[in-house]
Amino acid sequence: MDIKGYTKYRSASAIAGQVLQNVISVAVPGMSVAAICSYSDSLIDAHCKSVHRKEEGIERGVAFPTTVSVNKVIQNFSPNASEDYILREGDVAKIEVGVHIDGYMASVAHTTVATNSPGVTVTDRRADAISAAYYASEVATRMIRPGQTPRNLIKAIGLVASGFNCTVAEETFTCQIDRFVISGKNTFANRFNPDVVVPETPFETGEIYTVDCSISTGDGQARASDYSATIFQRDVNQQYSLKLRTSRMLFSEISNRFSVFPFLMRDAVGDNHALKAGINECVRSRLLVPFAVTTEKKNGNQYVAQFKITVICHYTGPVRLTQPLPMPNVQSATAIPPESEIGQILALGFEQAPAPELPRLKNTVPAPVLTLAESSAAQAASSMDLS
Repeated sequence: MDIKGYTKYRSASAIAGQVLQNVISVAVPGMSVAAICSYSDSLIDAHCKSVHRKEEGIERGVAFPTTVSVNKVIQNFSPNASEDYILREGDVAKIEVGVHIDGYMASVAHTTVATNSPGVTVTDRRADAISAAYYASEVATRMIRPGQTPRNLIKAIGLVASGFNCTVAEETFTCQIDRFVISGKNTFANRFNPDVVVPETPFETGEIYTVDCSISTGDGQARASDYSATIFQRDVNQQYSLKLRTSRMLFSEISNRFSVFPFLMRDAVGDNHALKAGINECVRSRLLVPFAVTTEKKNGNQYVAQFKITVICHYTGPVRLTQPLPMPNVQSATAIPPESEIGQILALGFEQAPAPELPRLKNTVPAPVLTLAESSAAQAASSMDLS
């Protein structure tokens, strides 16, 4: 990786971190998830326009649409207005953002508890899931080093989860990334599956990874939720002659406006609702890949927490690109003994890449404003109880 590429990775990471902090501050009871996601993506676009301005014509912006997955929802929740969800007191909100500058991307996620009483410490099963996911991400940071293997990383994440009487959520991955590539050749699930052979190929110097540590208080088995998929991605390796005119119009619009990164279908369709009729054929022909909104399969009050990092495997050891945020105000009854295998991994060192200072935004992005009328209407429209 050259200096210019490293600089753009750092810029993307700094933007992701700044946006994440802004989004956490508005993730409070009564706030619309759809409004939060829109605010976050607008912030990303605004910040991306403010950096590397001398390089004209390069792509920049959202690498993965912002998601706010609540309670037992595992991932990919960026709802349309008709399926919006209003945050409630005590909700566990997993916020994930992805940013790229010229194809060099950074992805980060953090879990917060929506509350009007931030001084109150959470001590129930929410604390177990959040603590497990947090420490799993800290362990993962230290294990992306030359000579370590995916199998050892999966084992360590599993040990952290089981230590807090939790499980690793299905369909969450460690992905090798590259320029314009969000899931490279060395990509694997973080949940152990005896039927899947995990490559023993060790991590190598110069590789960059995103590690998604999603931990559930339930069984961790994922099922499709009742919510519609809103995030899609073009499969650039697929070719198909679409038969419906609306399908051809939709795919042409997507090809002209969006790169290889995932996008929101509502951004593609806009006010032209007739284009929606083309979605099914594009998906059936595998020209478009939907990102399903998945949820914990086990019934009852289950919680999923998530922390995600972007890290470089450097010859001197791990270099974390994304900036860490403090763990929420939670206190689990479980502690990690320093002499344990996980405790010894946590004692290892790593380097934190310094975040460049971001330019001041010329145009302020207005934060979502909570009103009682909007809260009541959107809550009534919510199609599924996520508690």
